[in-house]
This record gives sequence, C-alpha cells and structure tokens, in this order.
Amino acid sequence: MVEEIFVIAKTYPTRSRKYKELVCTAGINRDGEWKRIYPIPFRSLEEYKKFKRYTWIEAEITPDKSDPRVESHKINTSSIKILENIPTGKEWGRRRQLILEKTRIYTNLREIINAATKSNTLSLCTFKPTKFLDIVIVDNPKEELTEKEKKEYINANRSLFDTESCEIEFTGMPHIPYKFKIKFEDDAGQVSSMSVIDWEIPQLYLSCKKDGDEIAIQKVKEKLLWMIEERDLHLFLGTMKQMHIRKSKNPYTIIGLFYPPKTKKYQGSLF
Repeated sequence: MVEEIFVIAKTYPTRSRKYKELVCTAGINRDGEWKRIYPIPFRSLEEYKKFKRYTWIEAEITPDKSDPRVESHKINTSSIKILENIPTGKEWGRRRQLILEKTRIYTNLREIINAATKSNTLSLCTFKPTKFLDIVIVDNPKEELTEKEKKEYINANRSLFDTESCEIEFTGMPHIPYKFKIKFEDDAGQVSSMSVIDWEIPQLYLSCKKDGDEIAIQKVKEKLLWMIEERDLHLFLGTMKQMHIRKSKNPYTIIGLFYPPKTKKYQGSLF
C-alpha cells in the first residue's frame, strides 16, 4: 500500500543486528492516523531519500505482522519519495494544524498505558503534561558487543554496502553516556519520568561535547528547560517493542518533542 506520511518523530540511531543501525520513525497520514515505519537505516539511505522531520513523504508500507503494536508498518525504502517540508513560518501554524488538530492530545497516563498493555489499541500518541517537574540526567553505560554480535554487525554492514571493507566505510553513531529524562505530572497527578530519545537531544550533546562533558550536559538541560518554560511543549510518546510485549508498568518513552511558540489558542497549563 502506498501512503503519504507526515514524519514528526525520528529517534537517535540504535544498533541493529539485522540492519546495522535503525532510526525509529513515526508520523501521521492524511487522516491523522499514526504510523510507525521501519526498518529505516537512515544514514545509509541515498541522499535524495534522507527526509527531515516535518516532511511529507510517500512510500510503500505494509502492516508488520511480527509486531503486535497496531501502528507498526514495514517500509520499502526504495519507494520513498520526498513530497514537501512544512516550515516553521507564521508561528508554526501549518505544523500546529497538522499535529494539534489532526491527532488526539492525551493528558492522562493511565489511559494511554491501559490502551497499550490491556486493549493493545495504542502505542503512539501526542501527550500534553499538566505540569513539568524536572529534567533528570542519569548515566547510560555502554553495552559491549560479544564476538557473535560483532560478527552479525559486520555481516549487516556487508549486506547493505556489498563491500568487504564496509566496517571501515561506515561508523556507527557515538554512544551517548547519559539518559536525558523529563519528569512530569498528568491531569490526575500521576508522576512519570521518561527518557528523551528524540534525535535532536543526543545530537545537541555531541555537538557541544568538544567544549567538555559538563558544558554539553548543561546545554542539553538548558535546551529542554527552554522548551518547557518558553514554548508550548508537547511530547510524542511511543512504546518500546519488548516493553509493550511484556506489558510493562509503563512501556512508553519520549520519541519526539514538539515545541511551537506559545499562543493564546494553544497555550495550556505547564506549571
């Protein structure tokens, strides 16, 4: 099935045994329905297929029968066509219209968790916390590859690049030694602390790391606080596959940050 999708979430690349490196990508179709599309080894795509967030793309997608999450679809990367990027002009007006008016804005954690773990009817959503509480930064130790995993990783590279020297030609994205979390409260007073895996945040850390680790951490914290205090921050939440399957207490993480300017029409209670 060929479908047009407005891409609104791209996560920092993670290592994959089968596909080398994957980016969790999610968006909505013309009817406002969420679609999770993968596998996308994004940095390995041809340049003309590398789409930005807030871009309409056209691609052939099919429901993924191996994934119980209802929004999950496999994508034929060779079919990707970039249609239109939606700019930030007029206070993000067109982006607001597509996202805040096309998708349901959830405000209750228990509702979305039950929809994922009990009825299995939801695994992606737009969420608006009632109150932001804190930015939490914790260590994220690097997992060392076993010899078997190293071999699988190299084989994945070879299958994608068709070259014996691919492990030299392709370098995986750097490990991020910290998890950046946002702690917030929902409309029922339930508190949660979720990791932010939106590509923008780890990339900011890496860009600032040349000035020192402490400065890089501070820059990330300042950016997140700016989104909370100065912008109309909404969270794109998605469940992690294994946590969804195991019906974890809270299978969601923050896969994207939507932070248009505050306006009278959309501004809600943040504090």
